Amino acid sequence: MVKKFLPFLLAFVLPLVLIYGWWGGFNPVEITETAAGPYTYAYLEQKGDYSRLPDLATRARGELVAAGLTPGAPITVLYSNPDVVDVGDRLARAGFLVPRGSRAPPPLMIDTIPARGILAARVRAGSLLAPSRAYLALDRHLQAQGRGIRMPTVEFYQASDSPMRMGLFTVEMELPDGSALRGAP
Repeated sequence: MVKKFLPFLLAFVLPLVLIYGWWGGFNPVEITETAAGPYTYAYLEQKGDYSRLPDLATRARGELVAAGLTPGAPITVLYSNPDVVDVGDRLARAGFLVPRGSRAPPPLMIDTIPARGILAARVRAGSLLAPSRAYLALDRHLQAQGRGIRMPTVEFYQASDSPMRMGLFTVEMELPDGSALRGAP
């Protein structure tokens, strides 16, 4: 019986498991309570499907470069929880960190996220897999405490400098009481 399925397992299942593992599918998600910010960023805003955010980030990068500004780390701010907000009504920003006091021409806008206490979920995984892994772990962690994910969330993806290693994805959710800023657990 096993000999009958061995070719199928070797030809189809094993490669899928290996690819999932290479993309970081088995990497642990680290959840920590800490302080973060402030962040100043230039961004473009959209209402609609979150799957279009990579294209929006590409546009934001182009606008920054055209304005003579060097884009810093990419940043995404999600204002709408996809579990409760219809796809067409979701609000988000995609952009890049810039030095404090920067000015950007329209259509770019500049905003600052103040220093605050956060719950951060970090995972080393591919850019398409990392968000689902991080949000799932964050939601499970919060549900175990009788809480849920609070919006807005702030996302960073730091690309890897090696093709043998995936980048680092971080999602930050502000704590309701700012306890990390006071040093309390």
